[in-house]
Amino acid sequence: MWAILALVFILPSWLYYRSLTGEVIDNAKQTAIRQLNHFHRMLSQEKQFQDLNEFQKWVSQAGADLNVRLTYVADGGKVIADSLVSDLNSLDNHATRPEIVQAREREIGLTLRRSRISLHEQIFVARRIEPRGIVPPGILRLATTYTDAAGLLDRLWNSFIVVTGMILAATLFLSYVLIRQIKTPINTLVRAAGVIGSGDFKLRTHFHPGQEFYPLGEAINQMAKNIDDQVEFVAEQKQKLEAVFDGMQEGVMVLDSRGKIQSFNRAFSELVPNASLSLGRRPLETIMNLELQEACDAALTSDNAGGTRSASLQIVLDGGRIYDVHVVRLEEERKGMGVIVVFHDISELKRLEKVRQDFVANVSHELRTPLTAIKGSAETLLSEPSPESGNLASFLGIILRNSEHMVKMVDDLLQLARLESRQRGFKPAPVNPADALAIAWKACVPQAAAKQVGLENALPPAGLEVPAEFDQLVQVFRNLLENGVRYGPPGKNLEVFHKVEGKNVVFGIRDQGPGIARQHQQRIFERFFQVEKHRSTLPGSTGLGLAICRHIVRNHGGRIWVQSPNPDGTEGTTFFFSLPLAGENRAESKDGAPSS
Repeated sequence: MWAILALVFILPSWLYYRSLTGEVIDNAKQTAIRQLNHFHRMLSQEKQFQDLNEFQKWVSQAGADLNVRLTYVADGGKVIADSLVSDLNSLDNHATRPEIVQAREREIGLTLRRSRISLHEQIFVARRIEPRGIVPPGILRLATTYTDAAGLLDRLWNSFIVVTGMILAATLFLSYVLIRQIKTPINTLVRAAGVIGSGDFKLRTHFHPGQEFYPLGEAINQMAKNIDDQVEFVAEQKQKLEAVFDGMQEGVMVLDSRGKIQSFNRAFSELVPNASLSLGRRPLETIMNLELQEACDAALTSDNAGGTRSASLQIVLDGGRIYDVHVVRLEEERKGMGVIVVFHDISELKRLEKVRQDFVANVSHELRTPLTAIKGSAETLLSEPSPESGNLASFLGIILRNSEHMVKMVDDLLQLARLESRQRGFKPAPVNPADALAIAWKACVPQAAAKQVGLENALPPAGLEVPAEFDQLVQVFRNLLENGVRYGPPGKNLEVFHKVEGKNVVFGIRDQGPGIARQHQQRIFERFFQVEKHRSTLPGSTGLGLAICRHIVRNHGGRIWVQSPNPDGTEGTTFFFSLPLAGENRAESKDGAPSS
């Protein structure tokens, strides 16, 4: 009823107000046009003006007589005279005013807009004129306001709205009083049912004993309480299960009775890219492994009704990760769930097993080679009653070299063990890397001179310091330089450079050797690992240098890595290692070579 009354009172009044407002504005426009024509006739009949000042006075007087604003605009848009503005130079060009543009195209130009001078809504009418004498041809414009009539209409409209609102409010209040006794209890029950149905079981209805809806309200309250208790219990159990489910390191995939993926845990989402897209799909559509799909199908089609059926297999996924997979069929009474598939990542175990096997093979090879040479030389000496002095010296030299190689290998193993366990006290101090590099290169000079290999040192002689143990930093540089000399071609220099990155400095040792295959770059820092093709042709290496470098750099808070081919795309290898800068060097940025 309130809506009907609103339509009956407000809509006709609004239509009448719109019509009356339109008539007022139309009348104001016609009046403005008549006034403009009047001024046009006056200007046409006026005698010729002596100068523009006389014309300005005439325009000011004419506008004041009818309480309007008169403006005369020359063809170029310059204001020649204005009845309200005495300083004509302060007015901008009027050539683009809408009424001026319209007056050029037709006889009369008319617009309704806000005046920039009076800041009120005004009617602007303009007409082209050809005056005589000193006044140039242009357009005469008249501006008048209609706000008085519009304000009266607005006040009438506001009064009508107030009266209408009072009538509607009284009607609404009367309706409210009449239906409150019946509507309020029903609304309370409906709202309570809706809130409970939406999942909020804390709401309770309140009725006084003896009211018609008291029994129904109490029944709803008891129902909400029972549901709330059950939901809290189920939610608590669900949270515990989800915490265990998502906290598992093993990836878990749950299949429904149709063999489609129903859910999975966080570990599985990290295992499979875009795991969220796998819901509702078969395992084969997510993990491209036919053996896994066959194991899931076999578990689902098992004839062992009411029991479980399990299977185990190993699969290899993208990236070379190896997983031990267990497929278990659920009991029949668990509707909607068919099979649980658990993925246990054994890649690290397999890698460690491979490392152990390679370690044993490499140690056996490294020890067998010098021991065979020592054994053969000793047997040869024992088989000859009186060996010649030349043979004796040669065999003893072989025994000495291989004994020294074995001693060096044992020393490196002991040093590596100490670095891993950090048995020595670690006392870093600010060190100039250029000094450590100089000592390391001095130890490599005999080997480098034999191959005519030089060093291009781009480290600054001073101003760059890192917290480190000097001897260990020398050993890192020496091991990397020896590798560069050993595997680099004759006559090709080594290059050492650096780059400051934030609070760290990165050192690079670049050679132009044969490079390191990508599949070997992750393993060259393992102990005794050597690229096979260099083992027999480049003796003297124990295979522990890079492993020692890795542990030294890690103990100093940095990291070491390799890039082959070189960063600029040329043939060769660049070893990088980073170290923290000393406190006073962290704000500086010094660059010895292009960024890696």
